[in-house]
Amino acid sequence: MIIIVVLAVFGVVGLVLAFSLGGSEKYSREDIDNFAKCLTKSGTIMYGTFWCPHCAKTKKKFGESFRHINYVECDPNGENEQSELCLEKEIDKYDTWVFSDGSRFISEPSFKELSEGSGCPAPEVKNG
Repeated sequence: MIIIVVLAVFGVVGLVLAFSLGGSEKYSREDIDNFAKCLTKSGTIMYGTFWCPHCAKTKKKFGESFRHINYVECDPNGENEQSELCLEKEIDKYDTWVFSDGSRFISEPSFKELSEGSGCPAPEVKNG
């Protein structure tokens, strides 16, 4: 029981830190929406956990557009968990992005890296 409490506290602290740190790059919501939809259409999948600070940073980068991402929750205690699938796919680091060709990128990929892996055009940085 103590381990669960410690993990929960660690997760909350990680999420708070992740959400308080943000990049200075600006993208239009429409561009990020289109990018997220393209990632899903291309077969790209993000595997993560609700307590993972890297996952939280990635989710923050997408903002509201994250709802378009094909996301698999790997923690058995998470909402809509698919931990058996994560074990089957040998996902042991978070966040792990798997592309349609089977290649992977682990831990907070940039939009450019996701674009290169998926073939989807990355959103362009907007000035101002």
